Amino acid sequence: MKIRELLKDVTIHGRTLYDEEREALFCNWTCSGLTLSFEGKSLKVKVLAESDFVPGMPGMPEPPRDWPCVGAVVGEELIFRQELREEEQWLTVYESEETKTVTLRLVKVNENARGKLSIVEIETDGKFLPYHEEKEQIEFIGDSITCGFGNEAPPGAFEFKSSEENGWTTYASIAARELGYDWTVISESGIMAAKAEHPLFPMHAMEDIYEYTDELYEKKHGKELTKWDFASHPKKTVVINLGTNDANPIRFYRDYNDVEGMENWFHKRYKEFVKQVRRANGPDTTIICALGSIDYYLYYHIRDVVKELKEETKDENLFCFEFIPVIAMMEGWGAAGHPSSKSHARMGKELAAFIRKIGKE
Repeated sequence: MKIRELLKDVTIHGRTLYDEEREALFCNWTCSGLTLSFEGKSLKVKVLAESDFVPGMPGMPEPPRDWPCVGAVVGEELIFRQELREEEQWLTVYESEETKTVTLRLVKVNENARGKLSIVEIETDGKFLPYHEEKEQIEFIGDSITCGFGNEAPPGAFEFKSSEENGWTTYASIAARELGYDWTVISESGIMAAKAEHPLFPMHAMEDIYEYTDELYEKKHGKELTKWDFASHPKKTVVINLGTNDANPIRFYRDYNDVEGMENWFHKRYKEFVKQVRRANGPDTTIICALGSIDYYLYYHIRDVVKELKEETKDENLFCFEFIPVIAMMEGWGAAGHPSSKSHARMGKELAAFIRKIGKE
């Protein structure tokens, strides 16, 4: 069955785009996708895949192209996961010897900048059942940490591999499930909250892409950017975990006499970004400005921004949160000094506990 015929009977997760020309539902952001219900023994999905090329660090070998990873979840278990290295293929994501009524979630497991994924058709040997679920919504705005960059890499690994980035086991996904929320992830490795005053090299800034449904996909294909409809997708809570990459242009800038000025630049731009998130989501959404769990250089500016905004605007739904740093002795590391799955599991529970504590659960 064509995906357009199924859309009325499924629950969509995250920011997705339906491409009329290609008759495909693009689920590019981490953990975006859909949940459906069917009665049968098997489920097959026709998907389209596009690779992306992310340049490596200066002086390092050129990395290979990245392909998307798709997953299927039943209950909370990721029962199927595959990196797609063909542009078009059919996948059997569920099989059983008995006819069962199954609720299954199809998800993009890795991040948007590392391959694009779309769903074209879904088939079962049985029949589809309508599935509509309404839950409180939480959104995570972040960088490689929120993407789960290398969270399943072996110890000491440096090179990024799409197959070792598991969005289903990130702190964001774990916190959302702990709270019983559905969740949206807007994250990209290397992204900053705001453009730096003196950038090391051209980099994305969340302030430039946050208001669009999928700037990465539409810009790649030369399409007009689609504004995200915030009013139709209200969020109870938004968690911003940005600032880790904003520290790099300051830390590596040649003129150390200008460090304070660059920090103040971040302070102002981060403050404007929080205002942008508030305008987009309205006054009742809880906004948590978080940082962690690998670099805290700009945390005090984030903390002070929250304090200033609360004083200036009387915003009682604005909070600051500092993750406990990676506990390397117990948790190890993921690829290239990123949090491992063990760190993410702890961080997810830690964040969920904080949200309960502030009474916004």
